[in-house]
Amino acid sequence: MSKPCIDIDLDKIRYNTRFLVDRLRPRGITVTGVTKAVCGHPEIANAMLEGGATGLADARISNVIRMRNAGISCSISLIRTPMLNQVAQVVDNCDVSFNTEMDIIASLAINALGKNTTHNIILMVEMGDMREGILPERLESTVSQVLKMEGISLKGIGANLACLGHVAPSAKAMALLSSLAIDTERACGRAL
Repeated sequence: MSKPCIDIDLDKIRYNTRFLVDRLRPRGITVTGVTKAVCGHPEIANAMLEGGATGLADARISNVIRMRNAGISCSISLIRTPMLNQVAQVVDNCDVSFNTEMDIIASLAINALGKNTTHNIILMVEMGDMREGILPERLESTVSQVLKMEGISLKGIGANLACLGHVAPSAKAMALLSSLAIDTERACGRAL
């Protein structure tokens, strides 16, 4: 009896990544390869990087650690709020993490300070998909709290769309997100 298997064509992954990179570069957009569907498989991650991806992202810290253990040293983002018991691993292995919870952010800050480093975060905003995020009306106060924390550097804001609630990224939603980004940059006094 044969077992199910998946054949992965690394050349096609390189080619497809390069195609996206070449199409998006003129617009000033870089590509991050997301490895969560392949459990952080190092060969696939490397194929994306060879295709021109500037970094990698995954939703599981175990997948990030797998890539780090394989010698992958590029920027890797954890694209979900980490669990409290994962904070030390996140600071050690991720350049950026996506966050919504102040207690997690505070723990990341304490852990980063203890390691004499700074951890980068992106604050996730709830835009109607109901997956995760800070309510837009609470973003300003959250940003204010984050900016006061040592050990944390706010790099931007983000949103999940077309994920859990299948809310499409409409022009209205994107305009609101852009407006929130501009307001956040003003609060920070710098570009994110």
